[in-house]
Amino acid sequence: MLLLLILTGLLLLALIGALVVSMFMPRHRIWPPPSQYSWQFIFIWVFEFAAVAGIILIGILDWNSLGWPAWLRWPVGLGLIIGGNILAWVGATQLGVKTTSGAAGPFVTTGVYRYSRNPQYVGNMLLLIGWIVLSASAWVAPYAVLAIGALAITPLTEEPWLQEKHGDAYRSYCRSTPRYFGLMH
Repeated sequence: MLLLLILTGLLLLALIGALVVSMFMPRHRIWPPPSQYSWQFIFIWVFEFAAVAGIILIGILDWNSLGWPAWLRWPVGLGLIIGGNILAWVGATQLGVKTTSGAAGPFVTTGVYRYSRNPQYVGNMLLLIGWIVLSASAWVAPYAVLAIGALAITPLTEEPWLQEKHGDAYRSYCRSTPRYFGLMH
């Protein structure tokens, strides 16, 4: 378990570090990647999937160490996981697989993108909150909070790139549509 905790923490810190580099040193941007065949693309996706797998495994191994009642954990946790998954997949479908993966693509402002510029990130945040509740693991919470933090700052790395790609249309969209549902234009 200790090795899993260390490895998952390092993966999350590396992801957050890559996002911070992308925000403050755009010439050395890691996300969004320059192409789907770049080391940046591989780095982000391998580290992200491994970190999420680590969070899931930690929750399984430390299942209900907080002793929360099942009547609370299952409906709330599972509801957030299912709702978050639906929102993330609807957003991914509307945006397209290639664009979802970080490639340049169409500028989408319809569907769930009318209500949020980042419905996939919001969905994934809800999913992680759901896993915190469902697993009721003392160890999951801090790692999931780090992952939620990474999801929360990812749009800050994408927005300058999207402004370059879509110009005034994207700036207008930012003024009319919140970054996350109802929060932070």
